[in-house]
Amino acid sequence: MDHFGLDRAKLGAFLLEIERGYEPTFGGAAPYHNRAHAAAVVHGMHSLVWHCSLAQVAASTFQSLEQEAEESLADGSGKLETMACLLAAVVHDFEHLGLNNDFLVKTGHERAIRYNDQNVNENHHAAAAFALLEKPEFDFLKVLPRKAFVRLRKLVIELVLGTDMARSGVIIENFKEIFGSVSEGQGCFKPKTANEAVLLLQMGMKCADLGHLTLSWDLHVSWVQRLEAEFFAQGDKEQKMGLPISFLMDREKPGASETQLGFFDFVVLPLFRLLCRAVPGALPMLSAARANYVAYGGEAEA
Repeated sequence: MDHFGLDRAKLGAFLLEIERGYEPTFGGAAPYHNRAHAAAVVHGMHSLVWHCSLAQVAASTFQSLEQEAEESLADGSGKLETMACLLAAVVHDFEHLGLNNDFLVKTGHERAIRYNDQNVNENHHAAAAFALLEKPEFDFLKVLPRKAFVRLRKLVIELVLGTDMARSGVIIENFKEIFGSVSEGQGCFKPKTANEAVLLLQMGMKCADLGHLTLSWDLHVSWVQRLEAEFFAQGDKEQKMGLPISFLMDREKPGASETQLGFFDFVVLPLFRLLCRAVPGALPMLSAARANYVAYGGEAEA
């Protein structure tokens, strides 16, 4: 805040308005995608930024590339990238309806129409948050130079869109291609291109978004129960509308709480292992995820 001379009153107003957006008026806060989840993701992203130097690593790459191009936007401090990471975490599920993209698309929801069925929730979260910044009472970023704002906006959008679980496979495969040859504990990997730097931040954001998987057992289970409640609520809507009930959303079948072992095997552990190969400072998160995996009955050496 001091580095950029941000307006504290406007920032406070913006954060309060964003927080209200996590308590939607359609029937109360979603069991999972609510302000508590947003706060947890901000906490996770803050930890990765400060303890794993994610923003600084990305910033050094941007600075190097811009020096080669004789530009001068990046200063290498990582402060702009840090603000982008934290802002993305704050807004990443803004105005979430407790309904996934598939539901919004197949029901022809206005958000699906607006975003052509592409990353519907994520596009809305980012666009709605930036729309707030157009209002004078919330525009705490107005003090930024134009080029700095453009950089920050692009990063925030990339990070928020990257939280779409439908994009996980592509992001993980791209990350594996770039960082997969690095062994755990070998040292922090240095991205060579802007795309690689953004990909590293996206991986951090995805891990922060799944941060409940690294909490103590009781807290983790409570979040899985919240997610299951939200899924079943969507399944109830689908059943009432005569639609096929989505995977994990049928109350008469095993839900999220009974399928976590497979989720850890195919998504969680591969995701955190890859991040740790590039950023060894994230190893405590992987260790915590492994502990919960073992508690579900998984192999200790996974």
